[in-house]
Amino acid sequence: MRLFLLLSILFTLSFCTNKESSKIEFVSIYGQVSDFENNPIKDAKVGIKNKDFKDIYQTKTDENGKYSIRVVKGKYFALYAIKENDYGKTKLEYWAWNVPASQDIKINPQYDNLEIYGVHIFEPKTKPNDTYRIYFRPMSLKKFKQLDNKKDTIDILPILKKEEIKIKINNKTASIKTLDKVLEYNTTGKYIYAYELQVVKPKNNNEQNFDKISIEIYSSETKESGKSDCFFQKKNLTN
Repeated sequence: MRLFLLLSILFTLSFCTNKESSKIEFVSIYGQVSDFENNPIKDAKVGIKNKDFKDIYQTKTDENGKYSIRVVKGKYFALYAIKENDYGKTKLEYWAWNVPASQDIKINPQYDNLEIYGVHIFEPKTKPNDTYRIYFRPMSLKKFKQLDNKKDTIDILPILKKEEIKIKINNKTASIKTLDKVLEYNTTGKYIYAYELQVVKPKNNNEQNFDKISIEIYSSETKESGKSDCFFQKKNLTN
């Protein structure tokens, strides 16, 4: 009798566990990692981080620079691509922010020696809601190598003009209206420079509930290139 009861309990637990597991949905984040001459990067590490900035998924690119990561359906804090042996020597890395993995999604990282970090998108809360403000922190490898860590202000920002920045929203070019250099305070007691710009959204027929904002930079000062993507959840404003 006891054996029968034990087997019944184990069967019930197994059934419930399998039932719960069947509710978990998976999607794929995939693409190709390349440089700015479209050369694929083999053995690049592609990882996904949570809000605690911990890696929760990792993979490496194949000989064609392609990767695919199977993830639990949801929104992810960041995706990055890097070839660790090159980092800080000849290259930096690529970042994508607020990745909406509600279905299979393609992200093609491109990186070189200009890293675009800490991207934040703001939508002014006034109608007609046709602009975005974009905050980002480009970091030059050349200036990083010359950095004096003893100073309170970290200056690894390339000097940029509007025409050296390309903003695309859902693959359509957005017009840059303002560009401002700002100083950011870090809780370590340091300051670091960043940029904030405002763009007009291009008219498009994107029916998804998010906009993909791409930032591409070429600095004529340092002769360096970089790219980053950020996904912005659309909001319906009533005021």
